[in-house]
Amino acid sequence: MRPTTSTTDPDGSTPQSIFDRMAERYDELRGREDQIAEQFEFTIAAGLGAATRLLDVGCGTGALVAAAVDRLGVRAWGVDASEPMLEKARERRVRGVAFRLAQADDLPFRRGWFDAVTMRLVVHTLGERRGRALAEARRVLAPDGRLFIWTFAPEHFTGHHLRPYLPDLPTIDLERFPPADTLQGELATAGFGDLQLRTFEQDGSVTRRHAAEQLRNRHLSTIHLLPEQQVAAATERLEHEAAAAEPPLATMLRWQLLVARAE
Repeated sequence: MRPTTSTTDPDGSTPQSIFDRMAERYDELRGREDQIAEQFEFTIAAGLGAATRLLDVGCGTGALVAAAVDRLGVRAWGVDASEPMLEKARERRVRGVAFRLAQADDLPFRRGWFDAVTMRLVVHTLGERRGRALAEARRVLAPDGRLFIWTFAPEHFTGHHLRPYLPDLPTIDLERFPPADTLQGELATAGFGDLQLRTFEQDGSVTRRHAAEQLRNRHLSTIHLLPEQQVAAATERLEHEAAAAEPPLATMLRWQLLVARAE
């Protein structure tokens, strides 16, 4: 998803418009179903399996809520600030799921309506609105309900497989993604307790040809914030390496899952 922040990309676009443009090929360029399924199972083990009424804030194309309905049989809602993302989510035709256009800090639900809220790769997009968004998550959760936040560890960026091609990527993302201790403090302020931090790694690989295609199509929101010349040079380099039949790039997703209980 992702809700709008005050940041703009080099051509003046807002993050919301960035995700509008990414929606059509988001799952194709970003998603690996086996990795998403593994993340979901990890979340179930962390407590999501007890949910009966789930809200996914920043639902994007609806992959997580679709999995929750299929795996857990929950009643689920998804909200996103991008209408094109929601259009892709509705195309899944998942029974038992409703999608609504909304911002993370202004949720259109009454107090205590859910027993679980998820935010996957959302908090880094919120900027100064993050505290209000966490407070909104607390408002719509019933007492003892759980909030599940998926984000990346700092090591994810410093060890990113595209760092040799995009040297500015770690600097930008380390500024965007709040560290775990910052999030834990903000969660406590928002009315959450019993804070737990769990780490999770997923290794894999990507062909250089596919990595070049991902860059051409700006598959990460961060790519929109990088200098155009740097992205173009990286794409060209990857294409040359693919033509030379160089081996796939090793990848590693270094996740952090924060789980907090509504007090």
